[in-house]
Amino acid sequence: MKKSEKGGGILEEERGLASVREQLIIAGIGELETHGMTDFSLRRVAAACNLSCAAPYKHFASKEALIEAIFAYIHQQLQFLLDQVATVFDGDPRRQLIESGVAYVRFCMANPHFRAVSTLSGNTLPLADTVSTLLTACFPHISAEELAESALVLRSIIYGTALLLESGELPNDEQSVTRLRQRLERQLAQTE
Repeated sequence: MKKSEKGGGILEEERGLASVREQLIIAGIGELETHGMTDFSLRRVAAACNLSCAAPYKHFASKEALIEAIFAYIHQQLQFLLDQVATVFDGDPRRQLIESGVAYVRFCMANPHFRAVSTLSGNTLPLADTVSTLLTACFPHISAEELAESALVLRSIIYGTALLLESGELPNDEQSVTRLRQRLERQLAQTE
């Protein structure tokens, strides 16, 4: 790759437009985690990618557009994983629900920046729709109120496990994953 004449940065045309966009999104995730939304800087994002400060505007209309793209990117990555779980456990909503929780925890551990940034979003926390839909499929005879309560408990177990693993209060090993599966199984058994 060539260096640009000014600033020694790599010319954007030589990186490929899709990869530059993704680089900006990834750098934006780090920026959000470090500085939050109020102090988010497109200049710092561009600098982290070794691009000119004007480069982000070739891909995003504004700072807000990049932030929206970041949230969409994280959601897309998680949804891809959940879709894989759905395919593997098609026809078994109970197993799909448990393995979706495990997949979310593993996703958070593999991508700690994603979890931190996704909590900044004004949207509902991840898994809300997945858990509710799968619970309804598992227990069609239970009232909407009971399903909502059970969904909150299940999501709390999943989110709590992710936070405890991230903080080091739980060891990041297969035994913790096994315990998560067992807790989710027990909660589903209590829901019946």
